Amino acid sequence: MAVGDPAATTLDGSTQVLEFGVGDERYCVVLDSVTEIIHRQASRSLPDAPSHVVGVMDYRGTTTTLVDTARLLNVGSSSDAQRVVVFDTGDEEDDVYGWLVDEVYRVTDVDPANVDDSPFGDERTRGIVRTDDGLVVWVDPPTES
Repeated sequence: MAVGDPAATTLDGSTQVLEFGVGDERYCVVLDSVTEIIHRQASRSLPDAPSHVVGVMDYRGTTTTLVDTARLLNVGSSSDAQRVVVFDTGDEEDDVYGWLVDEVYRVTDVDPANVDDSPFGDERTRGIVRTDDGLVVWVDPPTES
């Protein structure tokens, strides 16, 4: 799958997103920002890494930063999660990273009429999506881990 620029995606029309769970919370990201979803692999810790970085793992021959998504999003910790959503932010090898998630739910279309502005006022949260299953927080993956 080609990697797109999630910041360039507009809400002028329907947008495909990947819904996933971290703890009891549901989130989504623009599908074009996702390279692949894989099972967690062995990782090595990194000294002096930010608290949300679990370590690094090998992903198709590329050293990939493994991120504790729950800690990154300030909703606890999911360091035992077994699914990894892989993102590639550029052409450099160190621009590949994976978010640990507890569950991957589905790919779905988001209608802009169902998106409310983020009440959080941070740059990571794009908005709140109203779905038949409840509310989903739409987040933008960081441009780097």
